[in-house]
Amino acid sequence: MRASRRRGFTLIELLVVIAILAVLIALLLPAVQAAREAARRAQCVNNLKQIGLALHNYHSTTNVFAMGGSRTNRIYQATGTSYDDWTTWSAHALMLPYLEQAPLYNAINFYFSPEESDGAPNAAQSTVVLRLIDGFLCPSDPNAGRYNTNSYHASYGTTTHNATYYPNDTWANGSTGMFAIMLPFGLEDCTDGSSNTVAFAEALVGDGRGNGRIGAGGSHPSFYRGNVVMPATGEINHTRTYDAFAFQDAVFEGLRGCVASFVPGNVADHRGWRWADGTTGFTLFNTILTPNDAQYKFGGCRYGCGAGCNMDAGFVYGANSAHPGGVNVLFADGSVKFVKDSIARMTWWALGTRGGGEVIASDSY
Repeated sequence: MRASRRRGFTLIELLVVIAILAVLIALLLPAVQAAREAARRAQCVNNLKQIGLALHNYHSTTNVFAMGGSRTNRIYQATGTSYDDWTTWSAHALMLPYLEQAPLYNAINFYFSPEESDGAPNAAQSTVVLRLIDGFLCPSDPNAGRYNTNSYHASYGTTTHNATYYPNDTWANGSTGMFAIMLPFGLEDCTDGSSNTVAFAEALVGDGRGNGRIGAGGSHPSFYRGNVVMPATGEINHTRTYDAFAFQDAVFEGLRGCVASFVPGNVADHRGWRWADGTTGFTLFNTILTPNDAQYKFGGCRYGCGAGCNMDAGFVYGANSAHPGGVNVLFADGSVKFVKDSIARMTWWALGTRGGGEVIASDSY
C-alpha cells in the first residue's frame, strides 16, 4: 500500500496569504472607520435635534427661548445692575425639564451661581454642575466628557463682546444672535427668518494640555484647535463690539492680534468647561470664525486676563468639530444642517444675526 503525503504551505505561499490579508485589512479599515464616524455624526445630529425640540417646547411655554445666561446672586460691582456675567446659569440648564432631566433641574437653586470662583463649582450646586449629560457631548470629539462637559453652544451672532444685557449701559441690546446673557429673545425677534438664523452649533472642547485651569502645558502646550488664546494682546478700539459688521476692520485687526498671541503661555484648554455655565466660550459661541476656520486655527480668543480665567468677555469663540468637512448646526426653526468649512465668512456672519436683514441663498452653505 502506497503511503500518502500531505503537502503543507510553502514559505512563499504563506507570505502571499499574509500579504493578501494585509491588503484586505487596509482596504476595509477606512470603510469601518467611516461607518463608525457616520454613526457618531448621526448621534451628534440627534443631540442637536433634541436641543432644538427643547428650545421650541420652552418657547411654547414662555414665548421666548431660554436666555444664554440667567442672572444669579453674584454682583460684580456695588450697583443694582452690575451682576456677574461669568457665573450665570446657561440655556442648557434652563431647558433641562424639556430634555428629560427634570430631577436634575429640580436640584438647582437658580438664585445661587453655578460657580463660586473661577473653576470651582458652588458647593451647594456641585452635584448638578459636575454631572455629565450624554446629550451635551459630541461622540466624535475624543476629549468631550474627559475634563470639559459641553460640546453644543448657543449663538450670540456677530457680537464680539460678552453679550450681556445691563440696563442703561452700552450693552443694552445683548447680542445680534438668538442668545444673550440676562436677556431672552423669541421668534418674534428673529426677523431674518428662523430657517436663516443659527441657534446652536457644536465646538471641540479643550484637550487638557494647555495652561490655566486643567492642564499644565507650561512652555510646551498643545496648539490643538479646541484650545483658545488667553490672553491676546494689542487690542484696539471696537475689537469688542455689538455687531462686527459695523467695525469689520477693527474685528479683523483683533483677529490678527489673536494669531500673534497664540504662543506658549497663552494657550488655555477649558473651552466647553461646564454645560451649566452661561458664559461665552463655555456654552455660547459667535459666528466670527468660520467652521474649522483655516485662517485662524484656534477655538477662540479672549483679550485681557490670563489662561486660568473664565472665557467671559469673549471676543471670538468659533464652531468646529471632529467631523470631516464641517460642523452640525441647529437653526432657530429646529432644523439641523451640516455647514461646510468652505462657507464664505460673510455668509456665516449673516447666518449668525437674527435681524440683520441679509438675504441668504439656500445654496450658499
